[in-house]
Amino acid sequence: MASRWHWFLGLGTASGLLAGALLVFCHIGDFSAPEVAGYCFGLRVSSRCDGVDGTFYLVPGTIFGLVFAGALLAYRQMDFGRAIAFAAASGAANSVAVFLCVWLTDRLSEALDIDFLKLPMAIAGAIAGAAGGALLGRVAASLFPGFRLWRSVIAASALGLLAPLVMTWEVAGVFLFYIAWQGGYAAVLAATLPARA
Repeated sequence: MASRWHWFLGLGTASGLLAGALLVFCHIGDFSAPEVAGYCFGLRVSSRCDGVDGTFYLVPGTIFGLVFAGALLAYRQMDFGRAIAFAAASGAANSVAVFLCVWLTDRLSEALDIDFLKLPMAIAGAIAGAAGGALLGRVAASLFPGFRLWRSVIAASALGLLAPLVMTWEVAGVFLFYIAWQGGYAAVLAATLPARA
């Protein structure tokens, strides 16, 4: 178990490092957030309803999913179909989590009536992490009989509390958050996935 834990932690750390590098050095551009009946499902900036750079929505989860699916496929821990499903689910779960985090940070800062965004962002990160962890965990549970969903959700929520790191330091914070999040989540996967995935 210890060797599997170290192996997953190493993969998650490498995945987070790669995701952080792509987030810092490659930018897709800001996505407009949806606005329904005058209600902004993103960040309200002046009169615009904005999201964040699309790279945050698309890159981290996709990288994480591809790294793990590729490694498990290479070591014959899963077949090609399950590897593709896991990678796609990881990308989708991250997109949902980022959307929720951005939206909830804005809503919570209004509700709490504070300009200090770190507290609303930490709360939003925990909620968004739980939602993303539940989505990825639900797919993983259908792909891997014996997968323990609750550990995935708790870990994703706890790691989501680190979201303010992204705002605290523009470059270092991005690297720190994604290395910690993906490394930590990967370590939990080592204990959550059945012995033979």
